[in-house]
Amino acid sequence: MSIRVLLSSKHKVVSEGIAAVLRTHHDMDLVGMSDNGAMTNALCDQVDPDVVLIGMQANDSKDMALMHQIAHHQPAKNMVAFSADSDRNSIIEILDAGAKCYVSTTSSIDELMSAIRAAAAGRVYLCQAAASEMMESVRKARSGDISLKGQLGGREEQVLRLIADGYSSKEIARNLQIAPSTVEVHRRNIMRKIGLHKVADLTRYAIRNQMVSV
Repeated sequence: MSIRVLLSSKHKVVSEGIAAVLRTHHDMDLVGMSDNGAMTNALCDQVDPDVVLIGMQANDSKDMALMHQIAHHQPAKNMVAFSADSDRNSIIEILDAGAKCYVSTTSSIDELMSAIRAAAAGRVYLCQAAASEMMESVRKARSGDISLKGQLGGREEQVLRLIADGYSSKEIARNLQIAPSTVEVHRRNIMRKIGLHKVADLTRYAIRNQMVSV
């Protein structure tokens, strides 16, 4: 029985390339393509895919929201995420959003096909690049060679700098041209990752790690 795949990506050239490859694999059936979240959600209901293959960016709040929606879809859908963000924090963020499998856009198409098959079977899969990144972070953590600052994503570091500079969530949202709700999500993630919950403590942390000037 073929694996029913729904492909969701904002990048048409990428989608068409992946679609062409999927059509050459007899154990896979491309049942739908989408370039936006609303259509992806609608197709999940209409075509009932076994696997949702989704192109995304970890720092894109819309992509993350879409993944959370699909993860809570009934019946549950197995997701494979492919992204250019292959650092440890981005991979964790993507997996936390509900993806079973992750493949970097620098990986081979064979790894992407392997990820789809793994997801369809209910297994977890990381491409070689992602697995190496995660193993390296574990090695650094065990050797004490990893700082808390290194655990923050790029956008989280930007938000933390602005918090330390005294900006409110609304001001940070205007500065970074993102929604205030997204700022709050980043703020909560920062607090969770570094274990601090007061603005004064966050400010001291930013100063100690040379993220702001004094």
